[in-house]
Amino acid sequence: MIENLQQLIDRDFKKTMMMQRAELRQLQSQINPHFLYNSFFILNSLARTGDTERIEQFTNMLGVYFRFITRNETDQVTLKEEVEHSRIYTEIQQLRFSRRIKVDFGQVPPGMDQIQVPRLIIQPIIENAYEHSLEKNTSMGFLRVQFRMEANYVEFIVEDNGMDLQMEDIERLKERLHNETGTDEMTGLMNIHRRLILTYGEGSGLFLSRSELQGLKVAVRIHQKEGDQITNV
Repeated sequence: MIENLQQLIDRDFKKTMMMQRAELRQLQSQINPHFLYNSFFILNSLARTGDTERIEQFTNMLGVYFRFITRNETDQVTLKEEVEHSRIYTEIQQLRFSRRIKVDFGQVPPGMDQIQVPRLIIQPIIENAYEHSLEKNTSMGFLRVQFRMEANYVEFIVEDNGMDLQMEDIERLKERLHNETGTDEMTGLMNIHRRLILTYGEGSGLFLSRSELQGLKVAVRIHQKEGDQITNV
């Protein structure tokens, strides 16, 4: 009986890990063609100006960006690596939008940068903010990324001034986040939410609310179970 119970536990664990990896692969496969096309347009514009220094800088950033999202050897990275990848993505976007989108990208608190986290849990949220909010904003856009560490959880917050979302809009987004048949727009966020719950249990995941900036606020929360420590390297 004990042997059968252990087999069931092992089978459930393996199934959980397979689900995590499948959802990470799906997230990796969703290389946004919109972002890819715009990157080539940026490169073309830089080439026309003959700015070889910025061309070298831009192509290096693109290389680092695509290497990170296509690497398959690990499902987890340090928070430092995840944040650096997200910064590079934001810097690439700022080559397009520096005149009409301002970015406040906060620093990771001391002692938090070596925490192990699932890969691709911050950058897709920033990408979502650009594509579905900031790019459409007719006035000056603002993106803010913050990090904080509490006694029993760590949290990464991505928020924007967006399109002046109403509370009913946010409630619809919350419902779609937990809906297995969500739209393509929500697929990336749904994957992140599910992977966090599978890895860290209930209390972790994505939490949506209205930002004081009047746009969408997405909090990525990794919850510490009682008696456990958040995993460090």
